[in-house]
Amino acid sequence: MNRYFLYLILTNMLINVIIFVPKILIEYRYEGAVMGMLIAIPIGFTLSFLFSKAITKFPGLGFPEIADKYFKRRWLKFLFFGSIQLAGFSAGLITLVGFIDILTRFINPEMPRLLLLTIYLIAIIFIIQLPTERVMYILEIVLFMNTPLIGFIVFKAFTSDYLSWDSILEVGTHLFDRPSVKAIAAASYVFSGYANLVIFNRVIKEKLKAWNFVIIFFMSIFNLFTTFFIPIGFHGSDGAQEFLYPWISTSDSLRLVYSPIERVIFIFLMFYMSITLMSITVQWHVAFELLKGTFRKKENKKMKWVALSAYSGCAVIAVMFIETILLNQITTYWMIFRLGFEIILVISFSLWARRQIA
Repeated sequence: MNRYFLYLILTNMLINVIIFVPKILIEYRYEGAVMGMLIAIPIGFTLSFLFSKAITKFPGLGFPEIADKYFKRRWLKFLFFGSIQLAGFSAGLITLVGFIDILTRFINPEMPRLLLLTIYLIAIIFIIQLPTERVMYILEIVLFMNTPLIGFIVFKAFTSDYLSWDSILEVGTHLFDRPSVKAIAAASYVFSGYANLVIFNRVIKEKLKAWNFVIIFFMSIFNLFTTFFIPIGFHGSDGAQEFLYPWISTSDSLRLVYSPIERVIFIFLMFYMSITLMSITVQWHVAFELLKGTFRKKENKKMKWVALSAYSGCAVIAVMFIETILLNQITTYWMIFRLGFEIILVISFSLWARRQIA
């Protein structure tokens, strides 16, 4: 079992709980969200399996190293890397803007958003420049410290007296409703951590074993149905729709009576501060490394500072001008674009890798 591969998938699954995906799925709870999740599981699992198997045929190599060795046409590298950079950067940007909004709403409404953003950007810009191995080590430490505690909060939610199984079963009766493409795209995002292998394959020195995919399969089922059904169980099949961030409101419904901090929402957000930071860092590290791999070493020094300035500038503009409702609408359509892009990426790279290795 390769733990680094699981870390990438798990990070994406954890972010899946707090930002956007629950809102999208709950919006379509009477319009095929349950069937959408059931369809998304085999789609996402197949994509992760095919891509992971293809890229681990080049052990210890990321896309820049693979391209230097096998790509003969430079324009192909620009096109290929540029599209992946855009997808990775936009994923991190959406997460960053959404979490800044969460912190402003629930932690300190009087603190300027740009100050919060500056604190996050300083950490992100510093970490994405580190070698890939060090980024993975930091991610490992963050997950090791936070995942068990988040698991405990989920356990408290499942065992809470305020969880209404009747509301969950009511939504479950819509199992056979025709699903929306938006619901399928949002649900499939739970698997998208595999795409970060385009760079993080550098730290994977061996082929992935079957146990990795068995664990991912069952983790994804648990993650999706927890993400979707727990807020409905606490707030009702109609009430859950009223919240911009269903899981944040759900965590505020929980209490730890004998804890120094009784309200779970503050503990929940403290855990997610570091996980969100690392999720954005992983996605932007991928985009940054692909940018470095696109140009020659002499050009990298100039492009490095241009890229970091562009990342920061885009983040500032997005936080200043994109409000929550608009961000949710953008994210919904971005999910559809992402799913289509991943299908094209996985199929094209898998076929190409098979020809190169054959």
